[in-house]
Formats: sequence, C-alpha cells, structure tokens
Amino acid sequence: MAENTVKDMTTIFRKLDKFEGHEFRRWQKKMHFLLTMLKVVYVLTTPIPELVEDATVEAIRIRAKWENDDYICRGHILNGMSDSLFDVYTNVESAKELWDSLESKYMAEDSSSKKFLESLRALESDKGKGKEVGGPSVNMTEEGKNKYNKQNKGKKWSNENNSGSSSNKKPKLECWKCGKIGHFKRDCHSGKKNNANAGGSGKGSKDQSQDQGQNLVDAIAWWIDSGATTHVCKDRCWFKTFEPVEDGSVLYMGDEHFAPIHGKGSVALEFSSGKIVTLFNVLYVPKLRKNLVSGPVLNKCGYKQVYESDKYILSKCGVFVGFGYYNNGMFMLNLNKVPDDSDSVYMSSSTVVNSSLWHARLGHVHYKRMLEMSKDELIPAIDENPDKCTTCMLTKITRKPFKSITRKSVILELIHSDLCDFHATPSLGNKKYVITFIDDASRFCYVYLLHAKDEALDKFRIYKTEVELQQNDLIKSLRTDRGGEYYDPIFFQSVGIIHEITAPYTP
Repeated sequence: MAENTVKDMTTIFRKLDKFEGHEFRRWQKKMHFLLTMLKVVYVLTTPIPELVEDATVEAIRIRAKWENDDYICRGHILNGMSDSLFDVYTNVESAKELWDSLESKYMAEDSSSKKFLESLRALESDKGKGKEVGGPSVNMTEEGKNKYNKQNKGKKWSNENNSGSSSNKKPKLECWKCGKIGHFKRDCHSGKKNNANAGGSGKGSKDQSQDQGQNLVDAIAWWIDSGATTHVCKDRCWFKTFEPVEDGSVLYMGDEHFAPIHGKGSVALEFSSGKIVTLFNVLYVPKLRKNLVSGPVLNKCGYKQVYESDKYILSKCGVFVGFGYYNNGMFMLNLNKVPDDSDSVYMSSSTVVNSSLWHARLGHVHYKRMLEMSKDELIPAIDENPDKCTTCMLTKITRKPFKSITRKSVILELIHSDLCDFHATPSLGNKKYVITFIDDASRFCYVYLLHAKDEALDKFRIYKTEVELQQNDLIKSLRTDRGGEYYDPIFFQSVGIIHEITAPYTP
C-alpha cells in the first residue's frame, strides 16, 4: 500500500510545474511534501554519519542508506527545476547544500520583490491622496528652514502648493532653477521655472516622480550591456583601486557620440547571493548615465550568462554567482552594496594574459594542462598558444623521428595482427577478447571474437585458409607485438610464414 502511495505521488509530481525562478515558497512547500512522502527529507537536516576505522556493519549500512537517500533527494530537487536552473545547480554535491543555496537566493528574492511591490503600492496611495513624494517627513521652524537654506545652496524649503499654504503641510525640497521637487540644482536641465502642481496630483507630478525614480535607479544600479567592449562606471565612489587617465582618451558610444575618460580601476560588485565579482580595467566616465558591465568581457573570463523569462543568471564553472532582471529595456544586476575588494572571490579582466610567460613559470607544462588549471581558477584565463615552444622542442625530444615507411604493393605479402580485451565487459556471446588481421597492401581488415587469448593461433589458421583460397596466393609474413599468444615456431616454419615481432615504440 505504501509503495503504491509513493508511486502515485511521484506520478502526480511529474505533472507539477517546474521551478522557473519565481514563486519559490510555493514550490518549496510542494517539494518538501514530496520528499517527506519519499522518506528522504531527513537528509536536509541530518548530517552524514561518520565512519571510523573499526566501524560496525550496522554503521556502514546506515551510512550507505544516508548516501542513497541523499542522492534520491538531490535528484528530485533538480528534476523539479527548469533546464536553465538545472544546468546552474547540477554540480552541487549534496541535497542539503542545494536546498540551502536555493533558500538563500530565492527566499531573499521573494522578500525583496514583496517589499518592492509594497513600496510601489504605498507610493501610488500617497500620490492619490495628494501627499508629497521624495521630500523629508519632518516639520521645520522658520529658523531651521533658514539655517538649512544657508547650508544647502541650490535648494529651499517650501510648504506652498496651488491650493494655498498650511503650517501642517510636510516641507519639500525645491530646486532654485526650475522649481521642481526632489533633485539637486546641478541635475537640473531646465532654464525656466516650472509652476506645475507640486502636491503630487496631476500629469506633471506623475511624470516627475517617474523620472526621479529612474534617475535614482540609474545612479546606484549596474546594467548588463551585450554590446559594450569594456566595463564603464560613472561614479567615483564605486572604485576600490583608481588610476587617473590624463592622456585625452575618450570612450566612443554606439550613437557616434564620445565622452572623456577620467580614469580606470577595479570595482567590486556584491550580488544578493553573497558572491562578489571584481571587475578590472573599469573606465571612469562621469558623463555616462548608467554603470555598464560588458557581457563579452564576462564571456571571455569564463562566465556563463543565461537570459530567460526576463531574468539574467550569471554563473561560473557550474557555480551560481548572481542574477538580474529586466528593467526599462535592459537587464539590471541584483546587488547588495559596494563590498570590500579583499572579500572578492571571482575576478574578471579584459587584459590579455601572456600564455608563453605562464608556460615558462609552470616549468614548460603542456598547454592542455594549463587550460585545465585555468578552468579550475588556479591560474588566470589563458588562450592556447599556437606557437611551438623552442625550449620544449630542444629538451623534450628523446628519440629521432621515424623514417618514412613504404607499404607493400602485393596482397598477403604482410599481415598485421593485434589482440585486445573488452575491459571486463564481455560481448553478447560472453567473449572477452577481439583479434584483428589487416592486410598491409589493401588495408582490408578481419575481426574475430575470442573467449581466451590462447584461441589467437586457431583464428589465424581460419583466416589463413579463407584469404589464401580467395586470393589464390600464400601469406608471406605476419607482424604482431611481443605477446606470447602467437608463439609457435614449428607452425610458422611448417607453413613458410615469417613471424615478425614489432619492436617497442616503432610503427
């Protein structure tokens, strides 16, 4: 009865929607219920049993059961995810680690999304009631207003609106230059005073609040740009290391405009997942409106970028790094704050690494091994050097190259033979070895299956009889390795065949 219940639950689970990156709490409850029915949910809270040297049979059995249940639990969690998220989390070793990773990422995302929606609802509610948006929520005396106006040139406190003035109204930040609410004088792009209603009602106030919100987002956000060839930052406070540029360099943009480059350095971005990505060679261009992360540079540094369902997912070597979401035509990274550079765990740079230099530093190791080390982040990302290393050519050659070999022109003049096994996987007829006979002139090959190596000479006799009848000629010589399965001098002398033994490390 219990087996049927679990089978029914598994069948129902296949019909459930896969986790696409949203509504995590609902999906988590459904998954937890399934794992409970399968009786493997305990691996999410119970650590793996330890084994000592003189462990009992019962302890070994408990350990084996835990490992099997962990595998089942991890597999069901992965199968309940979309293909893109499956690729991101498939290398996580244990079910608990996978469960905790999903909780730390998507639980925080759900919370931040709910807070954001609540703030939007509150903003719309305040605007509908005619309340001020973006101004301070404290009342000031006339003395305090005058003191504030002296300290903050370019702004003034105002309690007026079109319906009259009241001492109970909340004070607002008003620009000297245009009369708009909520921005500094240096950010003002208007030369005339705008007498639009500042109370939060009307079309002018709505457009104004949207512009203010977008400007605030642009000031603190980082955006993925698939067309940018380098990372660009417009705010000096983001840089952890900085070097001024005074050679008159400019940054050319897609609309044929250009902006002067004031410096370059490194910037550390901390994602909501807690991972930190350090960007190097970031250009400081104050004239830009957005901070841009170059997609091609991230690709070159080994990062995987997935765009799906208005979501942007960034990973490296199968490890999730962070995510972003679609906003106003671009993908904005979901960041926490500006972190310290000392906490960086990933590095990305557009600087070309000298592969030959690292090849020499590592004692002239093979380039394939260097690529493996680069993928494991033991050394910087490198490209395989197509040029041959002179030092390796002079010191690693241990023998002279083989002379050119001329193939036989007459069929059956020379037969090559070799024998090998199936590596403990027998054929359908339970045969464990295979032997080949190849004619040097025609390259025609015969293949026979063997139960044991001592059948090699018998198969050669069968082969000899067949091909000699077909060609109406005799085999002159047989060339094999140094294996003992062909050792029968009397047989070869009786049939007039020369048995050649190939020397080691020769063709």
